Amino acid sequence: MIEIGQKYTSELTVTDALTAIKVGSGDLPVLATPMMMALMENAAMLAVKNELPDGCTTVDGHIEYSHLRFIVDKEKFMSRL
Repeated sequence: MIEIGQKYTSELTVTDALTAIKVGSGDLPVLATPMMMALMENAAMLAVKNELPDGCTTVDGHIEYSHLRFIVDKEKFMSRL
């Protein structure tokens, strides 16, 4: 049985190919939201992979999240990165 609350840390170096500009999810050279979601899903899978019975994998179930989009001054925002 998979234990609830397991954690796994994934790291990613943001390259041009992973930016919002390249992916089409925005117009700033920052990590694209779809890439962030993929990173989180991968971490969740890796957190439990050693506890799965042979021949089994995971699939996404019920997911709830809020997505907020803010208006920002591009120059001021980028100066803080």
